[in-house]
Amino acid sequence: MTWTRSDRSHRSSWTQAQIRAARQTPLKPVLERLGYRLEPRQDGNYLVLGLSGDVVVKQHYWVRLDNGQAGNAIDFFVKLQCKTFAQTMRLLGDPTSHSAPSSS
Repeated sequence: MTWTRSDRSHRSSWTQAQIRAARQTPLKPVLERLGYRLEPRQDGNYLVLGLSGDVVVKQHYWVRLDNGQAGNAIDFFVKLQCKTFAQTMRLLGDPTSHSAPSSS
């Protein structure tokens, strides 16, 4: 992963506790606020509709079924939505800043 200059300068703005909390943010409510449609699956899993590839979320984890890529809430936005770390931290840390999903 390549960090942009703005990410490097903002990365120190967050404490380890804030980063840990962001990683453990439940994805379902965040994704619903962002306008994603979620299809319930077994055992508390949800298929995220509208993404390229089948992505399943459960609590603060996600997995992409076609290639096994997986991660936590921060990884979802950085790896799947091409957000920077700083953008992701603002998104997960401030529920009022949520916006519509990107088309990528």
